Amino acid sequence: MQDTAGRGQFAVLLGDQLRQHIDLRGVRLREDVVVLVRTALSVPGGERVLVWVVDVCEGAEAAADLSAVVGSVATPPAPPPPAGPLSGYDETTAHALLQAVGGEVPTVRLRDDLVQELSGVDLPVGRTLEQLFTYVVELTAQPDGLPPAVLLVDHAARLVGVADHRKALSDWVEAWARHAGLLEQLEFRRARRASAVYDPDIPRCLVVAVEPARDGSDEILVRPWLNGAPGRWQPQPCEPVTTTLDRLGPAVERVLRQGARLWAIDHPPKQDERDQPPPYIEFILPYDLLNHDVARLRLSTGGGNPLPLGLKYGVHLRSLERMRTDDVLVMNQWRERWQIMREHGIAVHGWGERDVRRFEDWQVSLAEERERTAVVLDAPVEPSALEALKAAIAEGIGLAVWDRRGVFPDERREVVTAVFASVPTPAQVPMAVHRLRRKAEANPRGPLLLGRHIAFFWDDPTRLVDVQPTDSGDLAGEEASA
Repeated sequence: MQDTAGRGQFAVLLGDQLRQHIDLRGVRLREDVVVLVRTALSVPGGERVLVWVVDVCEGAEAAADLSAVVGSVATPPAPPPPAGPLSGYDETTAHALLQAVGGEVPTVRLRDDLVQELSGVDLPVGRTLEQLFTYVVELTAQPDGLPPAVLLVDHAARLVGVADHRKALSDWVEAWARHAGLLEQLEFRRARRASAVYDPDIPRCLVVAVEPARDGSDEILVRPWLNGAPGRWQPQPCEPVTTTLDRLGPAVERVLRQGARLWAIDHPPKQDERDQPPPYIEFILPYDLLNHDVARLRLSTGGGNPLPLGLKYGVHLRSLERMRTDDVLVMNQWRERWQIMREHGIAVHGWGERDVRRFEDWQVSLAEERERTAVVLDAPVEPSALEALKAAIAEGIGLAVWDRRGVFPDERREVVTAVFASVPTPAQVPMAVHRLRRKAEANPRGPLLLGRHIAFFWDDPTRLVDVQPTDSGDLAGEEASA
């Protein structure tokens, strides 16, 4: 398992035995192992197949160990579910319906929604609607008896734009489920989808985690995620890239082009949506990179000159250390402060040069005053200001602003205070900061020059991504504990 190629060979053998395609990302050991085990457990008797494959690849001793574990937790086998593959007639009629609506269905969103609903099944990306159907039609039924192919058609019905097409797809699904005696199971799944909470504060978003190699080189690991449709947090990981800080801009631009296609499909522009927020780009950075000017990374479009990233996108900073923490106290404080901010608004706890000598008092005051939900401070380039930012993050603060140039004079702090006061709800602060940046770019000599240098930390605890250490770090920790 520790060898990426070995995991791939294991997946091919296991998939052949289970008659399922197993697609491993080959990035993190644990992630790949979870996919292998979940796929095996999604098939009746699959745990025994998993033991057999271990026997073939690793030998009898390892297989015996795994067999003992399986035997200690196994339950009596359940009756096999109804057959998954559709009849030839079902396939033909479904193909005809999907061919008629192919251009109306956002296939990226359909694929992501279907992955969320299926148990132990991953799906390829970049396929057309009919190609996806062809892929899933051979997959076995889910534990409730509904085949993935039928669920794909049901999702297509939900996402298609034309009412007549939506009804034709929905009628086909209901007719199939009625004939198979699975109408109740279908209605249960539909009700569960409908009950999913839509949060208007969740944006289209690119999340970019940046982590220095810290091995004496200037390399950084860039790990991106894309959240396609607004309203629900379902970020999908993209291919990680190793580059340098000087080349971070081109690395982000490559993923942005993928995101632009996704957002255009899932969120087509409408005349009444001109005031809707642009996609957000959120950089998850370690403490020592939080003052890096990511908002002014250059983005090339066509033949024109590259423009600052913050001109077209809402650019935010997030904390890598806190995103990765397993400290329950830190997580609870983070969620609590964020909820207080959403319910009662923004209350600022300031930090400046005058606070250096009374740092402990400043930190105690922040810890005691739970209603303080934001900090405005000097740039974290001096040790004292960086310690203040670390303390604020540890105490659960999710909103912070500073002037990247260093000391934050009172007159510039007043601009930030006015920005906070100008919005009816805290959820609109990101758009207010985005407008401040755009105005500063349009008039670089005007009074809003701060917009060119403002650092905006907006770290939402309800929108997490998996930024666990890389495999090498995981394995080192496992070997040490062993």
